[in-house]
Amino acid sequence: MNRVILFSLTALVLLISCKPNRNERIDPTNVPASIQLERFEQDLFSASPDSLQTLVPELRKKYGRFVDLFSEGIIHIGKTDSPEYCNYLSQFLSDTMVQNAYRLSQQKFQNISSIKVCLNEAFNRFHCYFPDKPVPKIYTFVSGYNLSLAVDDSILAIGLDRYLGSNTVQYKLLGIPRYQVRNMRPEKIPSDAIRAWMYGSFSFHDSTDNLLSNLIYEGQVMYLTKQMLPQESDSLIFGFTPSQHRWCLKNEKAMWTNLIENKLLFSTNTLDINKFINDAPFTSGFPQESPGRAAVWIGYRIVESLMKNNDTLTLSEMMGISDYQKFLAMSRYKPR
Repeated sequence: MNRVILFSLTALVLLISCKPNRNERIDPTNVPASIQLERFEQDLFSASPDSLQTLVPELRKKYGRFVDLFSEGIIHIGKTDSPEYCNYLSQFLSDTMVQNAYRLSQQKFQNISSIKVCLNEAFNRFHCYFPDKPVPKIYTFVSGYNLSLAVDDSILAIGLDRYLGSNTVQYKLLGIPRYQVRNMRPEKIPSDAIRAWMYGSFSFHDSTDNLLSNLIYEGQVMYLTKQMLPQESDSLIFGFTPSQHRWCLKNEKAMWTNLIENKLLFSTNTLDINKFINDAPFTSGFPQESPGRAAVWIGYRIVESLMKNNDTLTLSEMMGISDYQKFLAMSRYKPR
């Protein structure tokens, strides 16, 4: 994939061949997989400017190619073997805003054990349902409020300074829209991280690239995220407020009718697609009471309907369906 993408359950012990029936409960503590979660930002910011020449090789030894991903893809200071690299890194580390972001991140996330437990359970489920897919190494970083998550084929990186809480003054000063700030809180880390990994693990592949295929693909990603985090509420996973989630439940049929009557489902117009699947204060084309990405929730409901009406279908088989018109027909979706 090589790109930057930008709790306990009731234990029903499962004898794992790592191809479970999706209706069976998985005890995530009983699956032989364990994630690594390393605090990269602590090692990076602990260095003095005059020690960077010796620090960088140590970071590369401990964190491998994440150092390259961080340097080139996140803070954009170039390759580590560049003659100016240490100078650029020193400028980054001494930047007032970056130092502020690091200080607030360390105050907010002194202990991230609960996040690690949640992600470990989620990736244990992922490993069980998709044994041929890699489980990532997970790192935390600080970028000066620049990036929430970064993903490549074996790395999942979490920008802690983008999850400090919705009351963080710096977010307002930076002009980050309120609808985004509302979800920049610690509780969103697990679902955002899993969602990012699902995007990286299951790429979109449909030659028609119309609104229907995009809605179902996004719905597949959200459905998988929910399956990996069954203890999380739908509203938290989608980033909806409770009232926004209720609005979606109440207006499901009206949204679907709107898409059909306006002949939007098979539109290949990029503007049409983006306004329905991209984050926004509300979904353009729907009432302003709607949340952004409300149409993606419709895609999620289509996936739910497919899985309900095809109870022998595995998650892997579901993700393998790339004919989205066939997917819709198989789902027998009937909005309420």
